[in-house]
Amino acid sequence: MSAATFRSSRFSSALWRAFLRNRNAIIGSAIVLLAVIVAILSPLLAPHAYDETNLLNAWGPPDNSFWLGTDELGRDTLSRLIVGARTSLLIAGSVVAITLSAGVALGAVAGYLGGWADRIIMRSVDVVLAFPEVVFAIVIAAAIGPGTTTVIVALSMVWWPGVARLSRSLVLTLRSESFIEAAVVAGVPTSIIIWRHLLPNMLSPILVRASVGVGFIIMSEATLSFLGLGVQEPVPSWGGMIREGLTALYTDPMLAISASLVLGVTIIGFNLLGDGLRDILDPKIEGR
Repeated sequence: MSAATFRSSRFSSALWRAFLRNRNAIIGSAIVLLAVIVAILSPLLAPHAYDETNLLNAWGPPDNSFWLGTDELGRDTLSRLIVGARTSLLIAGSVVAITLSAGVALGAVAGYLGGWADRIIMRSVDVVLAFPEVVFAIVIAAAIGPGTTTVIVALSMVWWPGVARLSRSLVLTLRSESFIEAAVVAGVPTSIIIWRHLLPNMLSPILVRASVGVGFIIMSEATLSFLGLGVQEPVPSWGGMIREGLTALYTDPMLAISASLVLGVTIIGFNLLGDGLRDILDPKIEGR
């Protein structure tokens, strides 16, 4: 076994031990894993079709056939919650992929090149961050029109500046390291330096940012759907289900309560996972 392989194996073992000692990471991972499994297997897990209506059974109470009751159109609440997990995680995954690609690339370019590139990119970041994130997303969604694509576009435009600012700060810190200066002296192209030397060393904080950001994205998607600007019927969305349930909160509270509970637990799971990863991926991990 080479020395590099031995160090990599030792570091992986240290990460695994740190994970097993971190309660937040374990609980968060369990919740996230459950949500992902439900989202992937939602067509198989849903006991009824999510768009199957029965007006004669509108606002039906929980029973052996409909465990969480039905909504105003007689649709199974449990089935819509299960399929809604796929909707929420699909949107969150799309937004994370877009914002990480754009934010990391622009932030790395701004931090490494500096000059006019840095000024243009960071002034764009400042303009977006000058507005409250959810309010800005609502304005964009209202301008484009409701829909799943609208939610992805609006939240991507809101979330990339934070990733770009984080990436820029990381690059500014790493740029003065000796291994980067050695690569510059050796004549390594800028694109290779960013891709092979800077990005691997930026992975840990960006990963933490992404895991915490998923919770924010799911909450924001639910907010847009709650306001009628997000996912449209008949596709189920947790935010849309909460909005529908509020109209009958006092007489038939199961819909609003169950959707709110699922949404809250999922957001908590991603936040706990992010907190756990932040502790586990600390640079001092090898000294624990």
